[in-house]
Amino acid sequence: MELNLRQQTITINETVLQASVEQPIECDALLPDYLPDIVKVLKCAAVAHVETSSVSASRLTVEGIVQIHVYYSSEQNQIRHAEYKVPFAKQVELRSSPERPVVSIIPSVDYVNCRAVNQRRIDVRGAISLALKIIDQKEQQILVDANGAGLQLKREVVRATDIVGHARTTFSVSEDLELGYGKSQIGSIVRTSQKVRVHEHKVISGKVVIKGDLLLHVLYQPLEDDEGLESMEYTLPISQIIDSEHASEDCECDLEVFIAGCELTPKTGDDGEMRMFGLEAKIGANLTVHRRSEVPVVSDCYSTKFEAVAARSPVSFIRLIDIINEAISHKVTLELPEGVERMLDAWGDIEAVTYRQEADELTLELKLNVCLFARMANKECFYFEHPTELTHTITLSQDCLDIQFEPTCDLISSSYSLVGKEKIDMRFEVVVRGSVYCNVRSEAISDITVDEEQAKTKEQNKLYIYYADMGESVWNIAKHYNTAASAIWEENNIEDDMLGEGRMLLIPIV
Repeated sequence: MELNLRQQTITINETVLQASVEQPIECDALLPDYLPDIVKVLKCAAVAHVETSSVSASRLTVEGIVQIHVYYSSEQNQIRHAEYKVPFAKQVELRSSPERPVVSIIPSVDYVNCRAVNQRRIDVRGAISLALKIIDQKEQQILVDANGAGLQLKREVVRATDIVGHARTTFSVSEDLELGYGKSQIGSIVRTSQKVRVHEHKVISGKVVIKGDLLLHVLYQPLEDDEGLESMEYTLPISQIIDSEHASEDCECDLEVFIAGCELTPKTGDDGEMRMFGLEAKIGANLTVHRRSEVPVVSDCYSTKFEAVAARSPVSFIRLIDIINEAISHKVTLELPEGVERMLDAWGDIEAVTYRQEADELTLELKLNVCLFARMANKECFYFEHPTELTHTITLSQDCLDIQFEPTCDLISSSYSLVGKEKIDMRFEVVVRGSVYCNVRSEAISDITVDEEQAKTKEQNKLYIYYADMGESVWNIAKHYNTAASAIWEENNIEDDMLGEGRMLLIPIV
C-alpha cells in the first residue's frame, strides 16, 4: 500500500495573556522655586505613557512614565500649574514562554488624589491600570493533502489574518512658537493639551509613511494681568516613516499615534519680550501590519479500504474584521455654578470606555468629564467638573460571535461658548480607534495512520437510494456508506456539502 501525506507549517495565534493589572502611583514633592505658594489645590490630573515593553522567558516587563499635573490657586488668586514625572515598572508572570509575542498595552488612570502638606509641598496618591494582551504566534504542523489507501479528505479553507509586523517607535518635534498678534506677554503656563490627528498613512514596500498634525492648546497667565488667562492654538504638520520589513501594498495597518511626552517653556524673542514658546514634543507610534490569508485545513478523513485513525490538533486563528478609526462629535449644554463672573478655560477628560456587541453592531459608551476653570464674583479661582456620557454605534462589515476589540479613545479637540450668563455649550471631537478581530477556532488533522490488517468489506458497483433531510451533510452520508463524497455529488449533480432541501439521493459505492 502506498500512502502519501503532505504536511504544512502554519502560524496559529494563541492568547497567552489578557488581563488588567494595577500599578500604584505615589509622589511626595516640593514646588519648584519659581512657583508661588499654594493657597488651595484646584485639580490633580495624571497621564500615563508606556515607554518600553519586553517579554523574556515567561515574564512581561513594562516601563513607563506617569505625568502628574497639579493646578492650584496662589495668594494673588492666580491659577498655577506644577508638573511631576513619576517612573514606574511592572512585571507580570506568564503561563508559558511565547515564541513570537505580539504585545498590546493600553494604560489608563484609575484615580489620582493630591493634597497640600504645606504651602510648598504636595502629596499625590493614585493608581493606573494596564490593559495587557499578548498573542503568541506559534508554528504548527497540519495535514494539507493525502492520497492512497482509499483515503477521503474533508477539506476546508479558513479565512484568517496574519500579523506580519508590529513596530513601536518615537520621534521628536522641536519648534519655537510665537504668540499671535495682540496677545499679552507670557507670565506662566497654566495648562497645555497636545493631540495628534493622523490624516493618512501609506504602505510602501517595507515602510509605512504617516502624515498628520500636532494640535497644541496653551493656556497661560499673562505677564501683566492678574485676573485673566489667554490661550493659543497651534497646528504643526508632522510626517514620519516607520520601518516594517514585511509590510507591502496588500497589507492593512492599524496605526496609533500619540503624545509620549511634551515640554513647553516660555522664551524671550529678539526684542527681549516673553512672546514665544519653546516646544519639545516626543511622539510615539504603534503599528500593527496585517495580511489576509486563506489556510487550507483537513477537518475530517476516513478510508474506504482500511480502518484509519487521525491525529487531531486544535488550531486557532484571528480574522481581521475592521480597523476602526472614526471621529465622533459631541455637544453638551451645562448650567454654570452660581456666582461665576468669568470663564477662564473649559476642556474634557475621557474617564472610561466600554462596549457591547449585538450581532454586527458595536455600541461604545464613553464617560466624559467636562472640566472648567472660572473666576467667581469674590475674585477667587474655582474649578468644577460635570460628568456626561457619549454613545456611539459602529456597524461591522461582518458578523462574529467571538470578537477581540480593545478600543482607545482620544479627545482631539474641545471648545466652548457661553449661552447668556448661566449656561455653557461644550463641543468635543473624539476619535475612536482599534482593530476588531474575530476568533476562529477549529480542529485540524495533523497525521493519519492506516491499518492494512483491518480491511473494510463492501460490495462494489452497488447503488443505494437515500432520502436526505434539509441541512444534512453529503460528507457525513458518504462516510456512513463508506463511499466517496465526490461520487455522490457527481451522481446527483450537486455542488454544496450541505443540502438546502430534503431530497432523494443516489449513493454509488466506489
